[in-house]
Amino acid sequence: MLRLTRLPTLLLALNWLALVSAFALTCKAQGNVLWWLRLDWSGWLGEFSAMTELDMLPAGSVWMAWLVASVVWALASVLAARARATAGRAAQTLPPVASTAQAARRQLGGVSDMMQSRPELKEKILKLHQSLEKL
Repeated sequence: MLRLTRLPTLLLALNWLALVSAFALTCKAQGNVLWWLRLDWSGWLGEFSAMTELDMLPAGSVWMAWLVASVVWALASVLAARARATAGRAAQTLPPVASTAQAARRQLGGVSDMMQSRPELKEKILKLHQSLEKL
């Protein structure tokens, strides 16, 4: 059974497989690879304005848009995977909140006589504890 977290990676791989297959089939139909070099690389993005008037789009513009979208999608996937890995490592290095709170209580237990002798310190610590409980 396919896990839902692997679905974007699978779709990205299928996209690249379809792009390479379509490129190979077009090369075979054209008889060479030079068709790729003859595309209008300078104005392909501007030709998409014809879609607003329901006009025909040149095939070269569609090819270039597909290539650019695939590259952007691949880069976004790599950056997202890197961010997830970094976040996972950061979560593993942070101590659990409960153990930190227990350690603080143990540390305060040893200085209870100092808190009893200084009421302003006790009041500040209680306020700090209340504000931490709200978080």
